Amino acid sequence: MSKIIIKKENYFHNLELLSQKAGGKEKLMAVIKDNAYGHGLELMAQLASEFGITKAAVKTLDEALHVEQLFKEVLILADHPPTELYSPNISFAVHSFEFLKKFPKKSNIHLNIDTGMHRNGVQMSELEDVLTYIKENSLNLKGIFTHFRSADDFNGELFWQQENWKKAKDESLMILKELEMKRPFFHSCNSSALLRSKDGIEDDFARCGIATYGYTHIDKNIATYDLLPVMSLYANRLSTRVLKKGKKVGYGGVYMAREDKIISTYDIGYGDGFFRYDGLGDLSIANGQKIRGRVSMDSLCVEGDREEICLFDDVTKLSIYFNTITYEILTKLMPWIKREAV
Repeated sequence: MSKIIIKKENYFHNLELLSQKAGGKEKLMAVIKDNAYGHGLELMAQLASEFGITKAAVKTLDEALHVEQLFKEVLILADHPPTELYSPNISFAVHSFEFLKKFPKKSNIHLNIDTGMHRNGVQMSELEDVLTYIKENSLNLKGIFTHFRSADDFNGELFWQQENWKKAKDESLMILKELEMKRPFFHSCNSSALLRSKDGIEDDFARCGIATYGYTHIDKNIATYDLLPVMSLYANRLSTRVLKKGKKVGYGGVYMAREDKIISTYDIGYGDGFFRYDGLGDLSIANGQKIRGRVSMDSLCVEGDREEICLFDDVTKLSIYFNTITYEILTKLMPWIKREAV
């Protein structure tokens, strides 16, 4: 059976690096949304909690309910307002004034402010009305946050947006004081913004996802970082044959052997979330063996006859080959693939 191996030592290494950047474990929120970027929601939640992380971010209420017992704070980033209240450590991100008005009284919320990404968040001009509404409708404001759009990029946009965030924080604090409301948590840094920070962060915590799993897309002209990939993907052999010279393998026969080749078929394909290689160009697995022919829904073919192969232990090369980002390769892996920590 195919399987995913999670390297606990590498995960803890990344969490330690990021915690030091943030100013301590209590200042790091582990983003484990979308099945922990494909690594396995409950497994990664358990490991993060074991390391000492007390805050996590997920995508949906369903994800939150699976892990909320492990953390003091679980922030739901992209689900719709609930119709009932849940445990005190579950909070919902609020992305607009209209969205806010759908929450039942006493809901735990984190208010998103648009500081330049223009994807989600209330406008600065709405802040007074929004915060007044929160108070008058007995909503529990646990956090105020934003999201940076260009922290990976070699330009000045991060600094521009950080200035906008500072203005948003100052404005929020002034209004909160006037309304006699309790100061919430403030958070803005994603993985890249935290990695680029030099002297810790002024916010109460940072939200880190991809860097905890060992990757960054920060332009290398800015800096490089000692992150270690956490996931390896393995497949097991289904069959082996000698592909005779001139014979073809797989759909469309796009690969033809120029000499007799030992070819084996393995139990993973694009139906399991591995990208559909079309058999053109040169694509290798972790040890350098070549994938031959098109990747099928449930299987793929590789030179050699090993019982088990490692398809990748670092998805960087795959992401470059498929002209995408590491996130997409990782998150597409289906939840039914067995995951285990070593």
